[in-house]
Amino acid sequence: MPYAEQYAFPTGVEIGRSVPRTNDFKELFHVRWCNVRFDVFWGAELNLKVVLRVYRTEEVCETYLVDTDAVDVEWNRHRRTTRDFYVHPFPLKLGPVQRIAFAFVVHLNGTSIPSEHEYVFLEGHDLHDERPLRRHVTLDHAIPNRYRTQELDAGELQRDVDWASHHFESLNLTPKFTKGQPYHPYHPKPYIHERIDAIVGRQRGDPHRRQSIKVCVDCIDDADFTSHLIHAHANGVRVEIIVDWRKMTLTNSDNYVRLKRSGVELLGVFCTPKDPLIEVAPDMHNKFVIFGDEDVITGSFNITFDRWWANWESGITFRSRGVARLFDNIFQSVRGGVNQRYGIDPLAPFNLLYTFGRHAALNGRYYRPHHAIISEIHRARHSIKLVLFLIGELQGEHHDSVIDALIHARRRGVDVRIILNGHLARQGSPGKAHPMAEELRRPLLPAVMRLKDAGIPVALAYGCDDFDVPYSPIHSKYCIFDEQLVLDGSFNWYNASVFSHDMVIVAANREVAQPYLFEFDQILRRLRIFW
Repeated sequence: MPYAEQYAFPTGVEIGRSVPRTNDFKELFHVRWCNVRFDVFWGAELNLKVVLRVYRTEEVCETYLVDTDAVDVEWNRHRRTTRDFYVHPFPLKLGPVQRIAFAFVVHLNGTSIPSEHEYVFLEGHDLHDERPLRRHVTLDHAIPNRYRTQELDAGELQRDVDWASHHFESLNLTPKFTKGQPYHPYHPKPYIHERIDAIVGRQRGDPHRRQSIKVCVDCIDDADFTSHLIHAHANGVRVEIIVDWRKMTLTNSDNYVRLKRSGVELLGVFCTPKDPLIEVAPDMHNKFVIFGDEDVITGSFNITFDRWWANWESGITFRSRGVARLFDNIFQSVRGGVNQRYGIDPLAPFNLLYTFGRHAALNGRYYRPHHAIISEIHRARHSIKLVLFLIGELQGEHHDSVIDALIHARRRGVDVRIILNGHLARQGSPGKAHPMAEELRRPLLPAVMRLKDAGIPVALAYGCDDFDVPYSPIHSKYCIFDEQLVLDGSFNWYNASVFSHDMVIVAANREVAQPYLFEFDQILRRLRIFW
């Protein structure tokens, strides 16, 4: 088989001094910035991803995926350098680093090609020296690379899309809502655990047919979910988990420690592009789980029900082999494979759109979540009902803003109503403690002020109880157009989402829209609302 070294070879690595980073709980971590450089013997159409391995004592190996950028480009060669990535040398609940190594994957002509070797980045004892370090890469102490990626069949994906476009009922689509109640019958948690049990049952019933659970969720810090995944793994189910790198690194959570020690494949993805449009740090923000080959759940929620049980979230389940394959195409590409290209009709009753997806409209151009959001606002005729965690000046393909689009919709007579997370709709630090009276005096974000100044009703939602830090349970990201078309998913409506791993479901169906409309009205009735 061909190896990636035919097309590229690592030339050098670098590690910087310790830098402090904090997580959402204000816990402090000292990490070290790293870089890998490559010579590439091909033009800039070749892409390259780095598979980072951090070997620790207790037979723990942490795996991360890192993107690269092209520099010094010529027609038949160029160089590549990794985007920013970090290692955490001395975590509280895991052993010290024994070795940091890396392999790499080349993308060319729609296929991923693995490197033959896994190269030494540095040895564990090098981390005790706080000074920056550079070294050349050699084959000394290299071992075979066992990390493999895969691609789906683009033709089969195209058939799945075409079928879904004409047979919406075959998707078996069911909306899910948390409603701030972990035991509510519409809550996704019972569904998730029922599906895991079903997969384990299938594996026990037919041990020779390997079952799988594929998790691609920003954060999965939940004790019940962790225990159930480890149980499935112990029963022979292939469990693969992808999370954002921060969530599995900048944490003292026992749940991630248990996963790392269990032997389950846990992959942390670095998403660190640089662009002047980016307002907050992008991340691997997808939120979906594939159970076997036909059941999928996706939505606005991380699987952190232990901690954020009171959040109001939304989501969708599917029972469809075709939809499961479309999600698997995203999963395999986040894991390091090549996202396969297929054609879509933006006006079809169903579409699954991914920020780095290669789904093309009839004009050959990619049609992605931010295109769909602004297009559907422009197409709205009667009403737009929007519930969002956060909104900003999300730009479309022609630098038109989502705020402009909503204001124009209002001016042409569309009934536009918006519910926002009140705490995050305001300027200043969201983690600062202050009384509710002071919270209500905080200035609104400029984008929110523009909406209100245009006469659009904007409801700022808060929980019914006061806390030291004011709390709004709204974490949903959905919109209902003309009471019959729904957008839902993980995509927040600001520019950073365009550079993150995120997705949007487009579902044009009045029966699907009805529970979303009820949820919209229920939020206004059950939460504290300030206009």
